Amino acid sequence: MQSPQGDYGWLWWIPALPLFGSAVCALLHFLTLRSRGVFAPKPGGHGGHGHHEHGHDDHVHAGPDGHHAHGHDDHGHDDHAHAVPAGIGALAHPIAALAMLGAFILSIVAVKDLAAGGEQLTSIESSVWHWIDTGAFNIDISIVIDRLSAVMVLVVTGVGFLIHVYAGGYMKGDAGFAKFFCYLNLFVFSMLMLILSSSLLGLFVGWEGVGLCSYLLIGFWYEKGWPAEAGQKAFVMNRIGDASFLIGSFLLVNLFGTLDLSDIAAAVQGKLGEEGVSFQLLLAGLLLFGGACGKSAQLPLFTWLPDAMAGPTPVSALIHAATMVTAGIYLVVRLNPVFAASPELMLVVGIVGVLTAFIAGSTALVQRDIKKVLAYSTVSQLGYMFLALGSGAFASAIFHLATHAFFKALLFLGAGSVIHGMHHEQDMHKMGNLRKYMPQTFLTFMVGSAALSGLPLLSGFFSKDEILAHTFANGGAYYVLWGIGLLTAMMTAFYTWRMVALTFFGPERFDTKKFQPHESPAVMTIPLIILAVLSVIGGALSFPPVFPAMFHPEFLHHWLHPVLKPGEELIAARGAHTLSHATEWALLGLGSVVALALAHAGFRKHMAGISNDESTAARSPVRTAFLSMAWGLDAAYQKLIVAPVRLLALMISAVVDGTFIDGFVNGAGEVALSFGSRMRAMTSGNIAAYGLWMGAITALIALIFVWQR
Repeated sequence: MQSPQGDYGWLWWIPALPLFGSAVCALLHFLTLRSRGVFAPKPGGHGGHGHHEHGHDDHVHAGPDGHHAHGHDDHGHDDHAHAVPAGIGALAHPIAALAMLGAFILSIVAVKDLAAGGEQLTSIESSVWHWIDTGAFNIDISIVIDRLSAVMVLVVTGVGFLIHVYAGGYMKGDAGFAKFFCYLNLFVFSMLMLILSSSLLGLFVGWEGVGLCSYLLIGFWYEKGWPAEAGQKAFVMNRIGDASFLIGSFLLVNLFGTLDLSDIAAAVQGKLGEEGVSFQLLLAGLLLFGGACGKSAQLPLFTWLPDAMAGPTPVSALIHAATMVTAGIYLVVRLNPVFAASPELMLVVGIVGVLTAFIAGSTALVQRDIKKVLAYSTVSQLGYMFLALGSGAFASAIFHLATHAFFKALLFLGAGSVIHGMHHEQDMHKMGNLRKYMPQTFLTFMVGSAALSGLPLLSGFFSKDEILAHTFANGGAYYVLWGIGLLTAMMTAFYTWRMVALTFFGPERFDTKKFQPHESPAVMTIPLIILAVLSVIGGALSFPPVFPAMFHPEFLHHWLHPVLKPGEELIAARGAHTLSHATEWALLGLGSVVALALAHAGFRKHMAGISNDESTAARSPVRTAFLSMAWGLDAAYQKLIVAPVRLLALMISAVVDGTFIDGFVNGAGEVALSFGSRMRAMTSGNIAAYGLWMGAITALIALIFVWQR
């Protein structure tokens, strides 16, 4: 049952508040630039634009040595020696944060109203107008909060609000302060439109919006050079996925005659009996999954996400934890019957997910940049979510999405606090013993690391083990996927506690005479504390089914059941897969032992410093280089795709454009010039000559006239 549409017009304020905040921050940025004289006329008649247009006119983001090393987030406001006074732009932080807080409060109210309706109320909706109405084909501009979008909207606005609060301290002193919050609010608005839209069209608008905002935010410090390249890389690779998404959407529209997401989901089972529908659904699902691989960074399109750390750390937290990369998981869960209709498609999704998880997890083992460890970890954890989707555990994927948002936002913001306190050093080999200098960051980072590595009773333990249990229950080929997933879990625990040991323990590998590490201000540490609490208690969203009833086991699954029912019925029709309680407990015990053992090993091997990394690299330089370059995928793309395309473009530019097109245009111009020169010679000013020409032309006309007669 849906609610009367007219009762919930205020739902539009949930995405509208971040959009309004973005517009106000844009105005503040304009006023800030004007106050700095950016638009004032320059001597020599030049306007006030050029390299000052970005607003970084008074300082360049550079590291202590005056240049930028690839992989470092050193925007140069570490000690505010080059900080630019924000002026009126300082208002951008409270405005953007309040916009997010308002959206979060309204989201809570909406979810509360949805829950108050009981099982009879499955969604609440607000439709602004009927945009297209052709009788058989209709498109409404409307937003819907159902059981799925309720979870998503709370994660996006709640975690997004904490990131906005944190960003005020992290970005303090940046010349583009107001512009940053303009982009950040716009990013959240786009994500909210993606998850709240009732149709594929509205979802696609939000889908493209987060792609645009990621480009703007990843390349925010574009004057360094490589962040701009990283932004372009993200934009281009997502366009590949978006093209696949669009074609898949067209197939669905052709098959079902509607863009409404709920109508498509409800109609799948009834269509399956028709001839050729199964193949069309398989093809549409594969194409939609291609779009999800681009947005959620899966093989073969994941290489943009590790480079996304070129943006400010709050951007990394927002992209990796709460917004863009979760869009692909949301899309598959929203259209779960399309995927559940084909067991072959489900297996493909699971294989891609687990291979992505394994490759990214192994790559994280050897990274030295703290943000790169977390970036590859995100790719790996997204792979787990797709493994869940491929196993038919749609609720488990959303469960892990939510817990991952808590602990990965915590870890990225904690890494940002470390970078901030270390004057923007990101190399863990140049850290050590930081728990002495930043105790709050250390304690909260430990909590996030424990959750990521799946230590018992923390949120990541329950969500990750639930995915592996569902994979194991499917049997057959899924046993192999489960084994790879378990091996990836072992690597996750190892690289996570390697990161903790290298950063917070061991000898100090920095010169305290040059700078003194320091704890971050309260505006940055309070969000860390809140996220740490959520990382501990987040597992309560869905305790395992073997837990007593007083713990409300599988609460999230029951909550999402109205949305997941069509897909789950299709899967159940092929035969239910369940585990005995004994097997469930055995898998939980195995997950606990694996996490504890590998976490201990990773910590113990690296708590004394970087000697283990150095000895490993010396023993196996080829393997270390192979893993550090993400199995050479990026290099392969450069060699097999980017370089040939550039060569082709050069040939087209030189041969086709330079020789043929330019030759034709320039040749036509030369002919015209030659003809004009000859005609100009006839304008001598001699009346007798003019008379002669007039007579000759008259005689010619007369001859033609006589000839025609």
